[in-house]
Amino acid sequence: MNTLLTYIKAIHKKQTSVSIINKHTKTSSYIDDEIEVNEKETTYYFDNGVVIRYKTERDNVPSELLCEECWISYEVVDLGQQMITPLRKIFHNTCQETFWLKMQVHALQ
Repeated sequence: MNTLLTYIKAIHKKQTSVSIINKHTKTSSYIDDEIEVNEKETTYYFDNGVVIRYKTERDNVPSELLCEECWISYEVVDLGQQMITPLRKIFHNTCQETFWLKMQVHALQ
């Protein structure tokens, strides 16, 4: 059984037991209440048949926060006959994502 962390590590070019064999990226933007929102969606295909969708969404509103708000998600699209948990992980900014990754990797050591 693999965890979603295994695939997230591969997406972020960290050492892991799986390899990315292909990826497809699409970008789009839209206006929501006079705010431009940019989306980027990348679908990753792994050597064991697993497919993961990585999606980010950011707006163009200036932020004074140390870590600007955005939406980041990882979702298992195809299990490829693997057992993976959880099937989805969501973050509300890159600082939260970075901290979670650091804590998960540290917990495994």
